[in-house]
Amino acid sequence: MRTHTATAGKVAAVTPSAATFGAMLTIAHTPKLGPQPNSLDNAVSSATHWVRLAELRRPDAMWLEAGAMMQKLVSREEWSRYIRRIRVDRGPLQAREWFEVTRVRDPVGLPAGDYLNVIFVAHYAKAMQFETISLAPGASGWLPVGYVIRPVQHEV
Repeated sequence: MRTHTATAGKVAAVTPSAATFGAMLTIAHTPKLGPQPNSLDNAVSSATHWVRLAELRRPDAMWLEAGAMMQKLVSREEWSRYIRRIRVDRGPLQAREWFEVTRVRDPVGLPAGDYLNVIFVAHYAKAMQFETISLAPGASGWLPVGYVIRPVQHEV
């Protein structure tokens, strides 16, 4: 580390001594990061866990783990029908790959704020689809608040 001080219009280089430098590296000076429940890693992990519940045919568990915002918009019964319909229309899941994370600010129809969409490419027996899991920040991490599935459009 090199610092500069100005003296009578000149800049003099000051190099800290080994003892000063060593003191800067002590545990007392380490950054205090602590848990980061709303990190991108946690967002992808939360979305992956949640969408696997659909794969395991557990729409009730998905609904229970969703944020209160989604639970107010969609009843548990409607959610179960939606997830079952996806399963029937597309056939069994063969593979799923993480594709993208996008930030969404102030989406229409939801309270103002920052949200994340975690997008997967899912290979079903009958179709390849984008699965988008929308997440809202919560006190203990990202909460799922939506799941949209749409076809992958191949460019010609």
